[in-house]
Amino acid sequence: MTVHFFTFSDEKRGSSRQRAFRVVGELQARGVSAIIHWPPVLLISNTSWPKKSLLIVATIRSLFMIKKGDIVYLQRAIANKYFFAIMVAYLTLFRRKMIFDFDDPVYTHSFLKTKVFTQMADAVVVCTHGQREWALAYNPNVHIFHIVVDFPAYEKFTKDYEQKKESLTIGWIGTGPEHLRNLEILVPVFKKLLFETPIPFKFVLIGALKSRKIYELFQNVQGLKVEFIDELDWRNPESVPQEIQKFDIGILPHRSDGEWNQGKTSLKILEYMACGVASVASAFGEMPYVIEEGASGYLSHSTDEWAEKLKKLLSDAELREKLGRAGQKTVREQYSYSVMIPSMIELINSLSESTIR
Repeated sequence: MTVHFFTFSDEKRGSSRQRAFRVVGELQARGVSAIIHWPPVLLISNTSWPKKSLLIVATIRSLFMIKKGDIVYLQRAIANKYFFAIMVAYLTLFRRKMIFDFDDPVYTHSFLKTKVFTQMADAVVVCTHGQREWALAYNPNVHIFHIVVDFPAYEKFTKDYEQKKESLTIGWIGTGPEHLRNLEILVPVFKKLLFETPIPFKFVLIGALKSRKIYELFQNVQGLKVEFIDELDWRNPESVPQEIQKFDIGILPHRSDGEWNQGKTSLKILEYMACGVASVASAFGEMPYVIEEGASGYLSHSTDEWAEKLKKLLSDAELREKLGRAGQKTVREQYSYSVMIPSMIELINSLSESTIR
């Protein structure tokens, strides 16, 4: 039995990197036969004709590798209408077992395709309680497998709280231009913080991607010391934790309005926590399930709350260490591949056994 992964994108994007490429590596390490098929569906959508036809043909050819008893794993594979039509026809005609995985509330903008794959799936894998509630309306076999981190790779870069610094670092990491509206939350927070605290700090934003709007957003905050890092080697598993280790506080501002935001989670907060960095996040989506308020991190609902909680952390090294170490323990015990992969294998085996019977 082999698990055949068809992905949203290549491993440069966090969704496919965390939910497919690294999962396949972990499965293979545990003796499960798993492969990733090319091309990713996003590449099909982003390729113009006639080259697009070559990718469609490659997709069809890859289906001939799937044997009876194998499992098709669709990782958020709804980005292309041609792939969608091909896969619906294939699954209908050949009746292969299929797992459909989505880690964002993609049904808010691709309702039909998400609904159809959810209904056709033998099992649905989602990332949050909100996504599970939606999927249960169309499929009774829904499992929450939260997005997780390669914990040993992050633990190696655990925050050193013995190191004394004259100025502290508040940090954010992600794809800056995609989060412009979320990052705007920080502007009044930083203005308030600069006015209310004498403790020196700088803001480091990783993933600015040379965006003029991102640069201007924070350069216009008078008195704010800010450092922009445009890109990292996202494929290098050590590049992200190496930078996060330099943070004193990791932050995740996020708007909570709308079904999309309420159905989301975030890898960022888990990356901060995995490095033992004290974290503050907006209270949206899955965050109240991930963070225990005041024990493993802080949740914020308003500008005043953001400023107050950042002030507490800036002024109290022991508090930063306490929250950082508790957050790291949370990731180790609940949000690591060593926890998730055995559950994934159990799900795969249950579908394989039902095929045999």
